[in-house]
Amino acid sequence: MSYLFLLFTLSISLYGESITLLSSANLKFFFSDILKEYRTHYPSDTINVSFDSSGNITSEILAGKQYDIFLSANKRYPQKLYDAGKALNKPSLYTTGSIILLISSDKGLNEKGIGILNNPAIKEITIANKKTAPYGMAAIEALKNANLFDKLESKLFYSTDASNIIGDVLWYGHSGILPKSAVGFLPRGYNIEGENWIEIDQKLYTPIEQYFVISKESSKNKITARFINFLLGDGQIVFKQNGYK
Repeated sequence: MSYLFLLFTLSISLYGESITLLSSANLKFFFSDILKEYRTHYPSDTINVSFDSSGNITSEILAGKQYDIFLSANKRYPQKLYDAGKALNKPSLYTTGSIILLISSDKGLNEKGIGILNNPAIKEITIANKKTAPYGMAAIEALKNANLFDKLESKLFYSTDASNIIGDVLWYGHSGILPKSAVGFLPRGYNIEGENWIEIDQKLYTPIEQYFVISKESSKNKITARFINFLLGDGQIVFKQNGYK
């Protein structure tokens, strides 16, 4: 990935500033690690972060919500902002995510794979909102390509918060399809690969390429350049540690 923002000729300042960053919800499990690493370089900068589905964030920005950086979970939503004149740059790739299947426990999960969802004992399959969350869209696509969607559609439930999906699985024995970054959020004893979770075959869904845009107003804020250059540089280490590519 190229350092796009060097082309914006935003000068680097040594003084602390603040920005508003709107992020897709799949990043919330580890974004504190991103900020922690960033602050080792720029301890005086303030980054105000809020999380929601990419679709909801886009609707809010189109309705007038102010932002500096939008980290989306796909390309379509930031492209919509750019086309509407609400972003300075065309969408730029910053990472690629993947999805996992989470269940309460099954030592044969590796062998059964996503087909375990046919088990009558699994009453619910919770995923992100398919209308506003790219990770929910990827889950639907994976089920369809595995020839499971028609059989399991009546079991599908939708959530706007991945933390709630985890709670449903661990407390009630349901199942869920989540971003792989959620693995680090699972409690000890419930995070065993091949027993509690497996990564869903990436051939079953379109790669979840995640893109960002910045607002036109943010070109006046030097911290925007600092943060984006960090995100595309040293920040990539943190993404890889949490299941991204």
